[in-house]
Amino acid sequence: MIKNRLNEFEADWAAMPQAEKEKIAKLKNKTILISGQNFARCLCYALIYQSEAKNMNIKVVFFGDCDKFYPECTQSEFFTAVDNNSVKELNDLDFIVHTGFCCESSENYIDEFRNQTDRVYTLAEVAKSTGAKVVLLSDSRVYGNGKPNRVYAENEYAPLENIDLSFCDNQLLRVIESLWRCEKKGGSFSLTTLRTGIILGAKSGLVTFLDSTLKAVASGEACTLAHSKKYSFVYITDVFRAVIFAMFESEGDQTYNVSGLNCTVSTDSVAAVLHDVYGEKAKITLVDGKDENACAISAGKLEAHGFVPAIKLETALELCVMSYMADTKDMQLPNTHDGRLYAIQKMQLAYLLEVDRICKKHGIKYFLGGGTLLGAIRHNGFIPWDDDSDIMMLREDYDKFCKIAQSELPAGMTFQSGKTDKNCFYEFAKLRVENTVFATELARNHQDINIGIAFDIFCHDKTANSRFGQKLHLALTIFTRALVLNKWNRRKVDNGSRMQSAVTNFFVKLFPLRFSYFLMNHTISFFKRKKNAKFLYDGMGRNVYNGSFDAGILDEVEYHEFEGYQLPVPKRYDEYLTFLYGDYMELAPLSTRLGCHEILQCDIGKFDTL
Repeated sequence: MIKNRLNEFEADWAAMPQAEKEKIAKLKNKTILISGQNFARCLCYALIYQSEAKNMNIKVVFFGDCDKFYPECTQSEFFTAVDNNSVKELNDLDFIVHTGFCCESSENYIDEFRNQTDRVYTLAEVAKSTGAKVVLLSDSRVYGNGKPNRVYAENEYAPLENIDLSFCDNQLLRVIESLWRCEKKGGSFSLTTLRTGIILGAKSGLVTFLDSTLKAVASGEACTLAHSKKYSFVYITDVFRAVIFAMFESEGDQTYNVSGLNCTVSTDSVAAVLHDVYGEKAKITLVDGKDENACAISAGKLEAHGFVPAIKLETALELCVMSYMADTKDMQLPNTHDGRLYAIQKMQLAYLLEVDRICKKHGIKYFLGGGTLLGAIRHNGFIPWDDDSDIMMLREDYDKFCKIAQSELPAGMTFQSGKTDKNCFYEFAKLRVENTVFATELARNHQDINIGIAFDIFCHDKTANSRFGQKLHLALTIFTRALVLNKWNRRKVDNGSRMQSAVTNFFVKLFPLRFSYFLMNHTISFFKRKKNAKFLYDGMGRNVYNGSFDAGILDEVEYHEFEGYQLPVPKRYDEYLTFLYGDYMELAPLSTRLGCHEILQCDIGKFDTL
């Protein structure tokens, strides 16, 4: 499989962890012709990775030079290479993605002009004969050498004056776009153009003017960086996501700019971000220098059509810097949460020990759950980048714990549920630390409840024994949860199905929130009195979509090391973790480790001395 050949950085962007599952699912059984150079090669890796890892049956046809491809890619059953003659024989294509000269350079522009124009004519002929939708990749150089502090929208251009070799890339990009538009007028295919910022991609083979700076920071060496105008940057994963968006959701015959999340900045800001993350290792001196042949671009049009970038500049730069580190020991992730992560984990450990004490005192069976269980098995403690803790119980133990928790907790800790807090509508219970704040975007919108550092307590409930009954129970659980969460958060349901979304939105408006909360809780615990239940499900958590699992998995307890303490885990933890995560010993994609939760408000009060 291609994933076994990719290094950690390549596997990260090939996995596209930021891509929405429902968007990726649309690629299933599609045939995609890809033409280009470095970015095209990376896109082939990503699509083959998706096809192999998720059984998507995506057929990737590459038109170009395969010399730089890994053999594992060219040998994949999902990959085919074609030449000038065989490409014209293709008759069953869904999409053509032409990356052209996007984020490329050349020492021989005459040959490059000839090659690129010939490639456009060939691909346009294929598009006309197959009716495939075309996605063209261009980049911000197409606007010309933009003015300082000027941000360019799709129909704005800087003049190309005194054209010489240093400006040929601008002209070449414009020629490629113009040729495609001309061919489009004479054909019956759809064309969407994506103009990207400067694409950053760890171990991608894409070259940028920041590379020498990022490499110097990785080794702690002194370097210089020309301070100049603004540029737009974008991480390679967001460009992949934009390509998928263009395939299925963009309006036909449109041009969109693609930039990263808050990634339109000056080089001075780039240096500041690197210094904030790496401190004294970022020995960057800003000097006067020549502006790069690129400019800042506005991606507002694409965002207005529903595409929101996922990777911010700090994360993109961190990934690139780490890719240059020679010693894996130096590749440790920078401390997240503004330097508070260690203190937050120490607080979470204190929660665990208090819960353990209470449960032992009252004979309540519980297990480490979710990422906390995974951390215990894989790391003998917290997952290094995780900032929360989970435990799980069976219904009888959960109800008992909820009754006695508040009276047993020490001062400064609060038990939170829909029964103890009239404004709280979480489907599970939490413990909170008083006089602290720890809020995601969702939690920050609920200032009328305690939003302190939290510890999550989940219940795994019984479900039906029959397959049909399980499916019905799961569907009703998801439906009633949607009633509560969307009403509470004042948002509309949009699950990809117009009919389902319309019905759910109708009942969201019809039912009072407290009544919906009642329905949700009774749906989740509907089978709690069932005597011979053979299956359980995670009706309160994100793993509800995994369906049911053997009730016997949570019969017996054993103890496992967690941060130097022995805490309870299911004896059959291997089966449970495999059910949740598949190959749970494989680390999560690297970019997702740089910030497990997007924390918008954090104040740990007196605990900041930890």
